[in-house]
Amino acid sequence: MKATSDFVLYDSLNKKISNGTYTGSIISKYEDKIIFSDNISISNSSEISISQGLVVGFDEENEKLTAFSRKSDFFWNNLEETPLEYSVLISDSVVDEYNREQFTDDFPFTINLLHTAGLYLNHTDKEINHLDFFKDEILKNPVSLIENGIIMADRVVINQMGDPVFYDSIIVGRDDKDEIKVSYETFVNVDDKNILYIIILGIEELKE
Repeated sequence: MKATSDFVLYDSLNKKISNGTYTGSIISKYEDKIIFSDNISISNSSEISISQGLVVGFDEENEKLTAFSRKSDFFWNNLEETPLEYSVLISDSVVDEYNREQFTDDFPFTINLLHTAGLYLNHTDKEINHLDFFKDEILKNPVSLIENGIIMADRVVINQMGDPVFYDSIIVGRDDKDEIKVSYETFVNVDDKNILYIIILGIEELKE
């Protein structure tokens, strides 16, 4: 996984804080949720704000876990108590490669969901598993939280073994030294045992 280290804007584990205001393609992780944004401001080594970030994760309603994606503003004024784990500015070269390889939405066998939905959830109390139902189908706009990172892909296909294969993916994760790395991968085959969840972003949310 090739990457430089100057894209890490905030890393609570390694005590890295880069003061300033940044714009671009930014991926942040806090608790079990993911934030996609085009801006972040870090000031005085104690305050972080993100405006209109798209947060993705699961909410519990009526004892049922449901996938969601929604625009929200975020502000933390005490980094010692913030749930934010890290924020990463994705390089232009990785974003350009991701955009260049994206699958056309007009492909007749591609499934685009109107609203955000949970495809898979590996939770201690509650589980969601629709992988077998979508075997050999092409699903657009998957986001996955895995054991050591995040996968944002253009599409995912469930193979005959029942494992998801992500295509055209940006991967953010920690290496064996707990340093954050970013890479672009043409395809990634992941054992479902290493996946915490897969959420398919709805096209209505992506249009906002």
